[in-house]
Amino acid sequence: MTSRNYSATIVVDPSGSDGSTSEMIPKLSEVIAQSDGEVTKVQELGQHDFAYPSRKKISRGTYLQFELSGTAETPQKIKEKLRLEKKVDRILIECSS
Repeated sequence: MTSRNYSATIVVDPSGSDGSTSEMIPKLSEVIAQSDGEVTKVQELGQHDFAYPSRKKISRGTYLQFELSGTAETPQKIKEKLRLEKKVDRILIECSS
């Protein structure tokens, strides 16, 4: 199978313990690896207010950007696994190659 490069922006709920972002990065990287993806770069983009509130009634989130490579099915597998994660609010995965 051919490998593609993707950029995944994942928004996590900043409420909770102070180390929540540093705890979420390895957890999200593991989910990506389990979904046949390989993380090449992780960047924390900081907290930003939402233009409109989410279904979870939070008004701001911490943005994390992952550069990864994987098969054509990798983005869908990642979304399916993260859908049940309570700390993850939004997921955007786009092809970057």
